Amino acid sequence: ARDVSRYPASDLDLAFVAADSLTAADLVGALRRAGGELVEDVSLFDVYRGERLGSGRRSLALRVRFRAMDRTLSDGELAGLRRQLIEAAGDLGAELRS
Repeated sequence: ARDVSRYPASDLDLAFVAADSLTAADLVGALRRAGGELVEDVSLFDVYRGERLGSGRRSLALRVRFRAMDRTLSDGELAGLRRQLIEAAGDLGAELRS
């Protein structure tokens, strides 16, 4: 059992373009590690394949939910966490989809 925070969660949706060889589970794991203890959940909500992405590539859209036990997260903290997630995905060869 875990304690329940009385502070609100903050969701961040990111879509990454990656090779088909990168599994969603590997990407989810990397995002969980990058977000650290503030990550409450990471979920895949969309997979897209199309000519624009190129052969053997797909887009994976994920929602990352952050929550602190002792405070409401600030915009600055969330911006830093977003950068960390993008860097972690980049280490796996995934690029932020624009």
